[in-house]
Parts: sequence; structure tokens; C-alpha cells
Amino acid sequence: MAKNAMADSVAGSTRAAAALNTRAVMLASLPFMGMISFWQVFDGLVPKILTNTFGMDNAMTGAVMAVDNVFGLFLLPLFGILSDRCGSKLGRRTPFILAGSAIAMVSVPLIAVADGMGSLPLLIAAILVTLLAICMYRTMTVAIVADITPRPLRTKADSLEKIVGYAGTGVMLVAIALLVAKEGKPNYLPIFALQAVVIAASALVYARFVREPELVGQMHAKSLEMGIKEDEIDVDDSPEAGGKNRITDKSLLVSIALLLGATFFYYMSYNAMTTNISRYADTFYGLAGGSYAVINIVTIVGALASYVPVANLSLKIGRKKVALASAAIMVVCPAVLWLVPGFTPAFYAVFLLMGVALGGVDLCVFTMLVENCNSNSVGRYSGYYYTSSMVAQVVTPILSGVVMDVAPSMLFGYITLMGVAMAACLAFTRHGDAILIDEVARREREYAASTGAK
Repeated sequence: MAKNAMADSVAGSTRAAAALNTRAVMLASLPFMGMISFWQVFDGLVPKILTNTFGMDNAMTGAVMAVDNVFGLFLLPLFGILSDRCGSKLGRRTPFILAGSAIAMVSVPLIAVADGMGSLPLLIAAILVTLLAICMYRTMTVAIVADITPRPLRTKADSLEKIVGYAGTGVMLVAIALLVAKEGKPNYLPIFALQAVVIAASALVYARFVREPELVGQMHAKSLEMGIKEDEIDVDDSPEAGGKNRITDKSLLVSIALLLGATFFYYMSYNAMTTNISRYADTFYGLAGGSYAVINIVTIVGALASYVPVANLSLKIGRKKVALASAAIMVVCPAVLWLVPGFTPAFYAVFLLMGVALGGVDLCVFTMLVENCNSNSVGRYSGYYYTSSMVAQVVTPILSGVVMDVAPSMLFGYITLMGVAMAACLAFTRHGDAILIDEVARREREYAASTGAK
């Protein structure tokens, strides 16, 4: 009986340590939902506008659509650094989130208005302003969740943010299916207006309920209970120093570079599949028309289903182990698809497993990266993370396209190779794991005992 009581007590302490301020995280994730759902509308409909309304060829359409990646290469880390240095009473991230959302709320519908008017100058202006606005707060949508979450719980918080974000994405995909006419010239204003409402509503609810400075203070207090003194971590990175993270440990610098490399190869792998799967499935699987979309749906379902259990597992065994196991799956699965000819329904299980692995790497690599910086540099490193992903998304459509032209059957061979490079980066990373949840529980019990807390 005594042993059972002790086990129940320890289990209860572990659950207490694992407790996350779910409400705060989900509310802070709303701007991420508004931002990420926008890309479904932009990437899906703007190419149609450029081609059908303004008669642009594929090359010119591709050039316009690449502007967001070019903007991202330098604007994302820039705005991340600016937010780190922001001394607003609203906090460091909130001013950028609210300003960017306000601009996007106005500029997004103008894209559809320009289409209706047949005005190319207005369209280009609306696109440029919208992309600038999104870049203004894109990095902040992930930095804010890290800012308000104690380090050991960041992977768990990131899993909730992904679920909130992709729920909004799903809503916009359904809206596109219902609101965009399949025949004649579509009126895109309803869908772009709805997207503006989603962005505005996300920002308004965020502004109403999220008090960034208060939540950051709660994070510091909770961290102390876990034996983590954020103030000491920040000692060499004061606001007076401009939020510049002075890292001198060469091993730490190597780990940061490797994690950014893992991010790069992750997106080189993932984006190669999303860019080419429709043509590959048509040629080698006999999935004509839009039937290839089932593969994407199965993969996304796998990722969504994995977020919470993977985050919980990382609390028990560590982020690096989970990331490495996920990376191994991202090597084995495409290798099977590459080496086994033809198509079998069993492949859907392979794609589902790939989705689970994608979710595992996605969650762990970002949180490992920001674990290596202090709270005054989260914006900067979030920007570096997104910049690495942007570079990959510029390079891999071209490089994988060349592979498809030369040897179409080698697509999953290419994806396998990118997965191997990603796994190698993770294998040699020496930093980024947080203290595990059992250790957190032990520290919290000691803290409660020392303060007389019940």
C-alpha cells in the first residue's frame, strides 16, 4: 500500500510538472493560425489569378510566387531581431503581431479586388504589402509561445500551437472548396474577405486575452520552480546590449549550425514531396487528376495525430532521441517507396508513418534550437529557423525538378538522401535537450518543500 501511495504521489508530481498553461498557449497560438491559414489561400489562388486573369505564363507566375520566399530570407530574421530589442509595454512580440495583422487585414482583400478590377498594378501592390505584413509578424507567432513557456514544456506547447494553426488551415481549405466556383470566372472576394476576418479575429482575441509581460513573468516564476533561473541565463544578454546573444562556446555554435542544417534538409525533403507528388503519383501510381491529394491528406493526418504524443514522449526521453527516431523513419519510408515499384494500398500506411515522423522532427528541431539561446534572443533564432526553411523551399523545387526531368523514378531517392543529411545533422548535435519531466517533478517537489508550498 505504501509503495502504491508513493508511486501515485510521484505520478501526481510528474503530471503537475507536465501541466501546461493550455489556455494561454492556445490563445497565443491564434496569430499563428491566422498567418499559416493565409498561405493556403495565397498559394492556391494567386497563381490562378496571375494566369487566368492577367495571362502570365508559368515562369512569370513562378517568379511572382517566389517573392514571399525572397522576402523571408532577410525580413524574417530582421523582424525577429527588432522584436528582441522592442521595449514596448505590450511586450516584445505583441506590437509586431498586432501591426502586421492590421495591415494584412486590409491588404488581403485587395488582392481579390484587384482581380475583379483587372488591375495588375493594384494586384502587385496588394501582394507586396501583404507579404511585408505577414513577414512582420510571422516569426513572432512562434516566438511568443516559446517566450511564455518554461523550457522543458516548449515541445508540448509547440504541439498545441501546430494543432491550433492547422485547424484554421483546414477551415480555409473547406472554405476554398465551398466558395470558389468551379466554372466560369470565380469571384475570389468572399474567400479573401473571409481570410481577412480570420486574421483580424485571431489578432483581436489575442489582444483581448493575452497579456505578454504578465505571461512572461509567470513563465519565469514557473521556471524557478523547475530549478531554471532565466535571469541568470540572460545575464550576458541584457536589453542594454541590444539583445545580442554573445555565444562563445564553439560546441554550442556547432550545435546551432547543425540544427539549422537539420531544418534546411527537413524542408528540402518535405517540400520536394509536396511539390512533385501530383506528377509522380500520376506517372507511377496511376492516381490521375486530384486523386493524389489522398496522399497529402494521409500524411497531414499522421502529422496531426503525432503532435501531442510525440511532445509527451520528448518530455520522457528527450527531444534529440525523438528527433533522431523520427529522422530515421523519414529515411526508411521514402527508401521503401523508392525501391518498391508500382503502387499498393499499403503505401498509405507508409505515408501515414511519414506524417508522424514529419511531425516529430518539426516539433523537436525548433524547440532544440531556441533551447540554445536565452529569452532575449528567441525572436532572432526563430527568424534564423524560418530563414533556413525558406532557403530550402527556394532550392528544393528547382533541384528536385531537375531530378524529375532527368530520372522521374528517383524522386523518393532524392527525398531519402535529404533525410540522411538531416539525420546526420541531428546525430552530431550536442545541445538542445531540456531537463526531462521526471527531473522537473523532483525539482518542483524540492522547491515546494523549501518554500512551504502545499
